[in-house]
Amino acid sequence: MQKDLDYYKGFIVSVSKKLDNEKFVANAKPEVIANERKKKADAVDKVKTLEESLSLL
Repeated sequence: MQKDLDYYKGFIVSVSKKLDNEKFVANAKPEVIANERKKKADAVDKVKTLEESLSLL
């Protein structure tokens, strides 16, 4: 579970960098930006779930 948690945290950083890049946001199609935001939200939810699971162990 710790490996998954580390992966998703890195994934969130990666997606956040894309979304923070003004050039990417300005040139990307709205669907792409929406998809990246959804991926980030899903990863954040997954991190919360994994952290809760780890705290119960």
